Amino acid sequence: MADGLLISCVASYTNLWALIMDAGTGFTSQVYELSPSFLHKEWIMDQWEKNYYISSIAGSSGGSSLVVMSKDWIDQGPGLESGCELVRPGTGTQYTQQSYKVSDSFPFKWINKKWREGFYVTSMATTGSRWGVVMSRNAGFSDQVVELDFLYPSEGIHRRWDNGYRITSTAATSDQAALILSIPKRKPGDETQETLRTSQFPSTHV
Repeated sequence: MADGLLISCVASYTNLWALIMDAGTGFTSQVYELSPSFLHKEWIMDQWEKNYYISSIAGSSGGSSLVVMSKDWIDQGPGLESGCELVRPGTGTQYTQQSYKVSDSFPFKWINKKWREGFYVTSMATTGSRWGVVMSRNAGFSDQVVELDFLYPSEGIHRRWDNGYRITSTAATSDQAALILSIPKRKPGDETQETLRTSQFPSTHV
């Protein structure tokens, strides 16, 4: 981008979009697509061929999606972007391989299979009752867990925080919330995390 800011996080609610743009992402190049289909496969595969990797995704209630793909992370030391998605691996190097899945239910079995293959969840989004989950190799994590609940899993989150996990990805349908908590390989500079539940975008709190 011309002003040096790149997208670090995207989200959507009732067909409205929110983007966070950041001068410290560590990316050198970025592309994005707003597609009427949820996670447009052909476009994503084309960008993979150009060595871009999915760094952030969001889905609208109408079925469309915004996919941001980035490349060439610059090592800026330990970094953990919380509350949306991890956008910079803790190792300072870019992902080496990615895979994603769109499912009508939360894809627990697929995630477990990919964990065994060395992948970690790095982005999630929903549209309606459908889930989109992105998993990457070389994500900078040593361990990862999922908290999935029909209510906000406050107790589970605090228990994981006490054991060194940090929230690295979140997504929700109308009846389920999923949070990914990970242990970074490199100790982040700021270990404090806070969660906030509101009925409107929390502009004043942010």
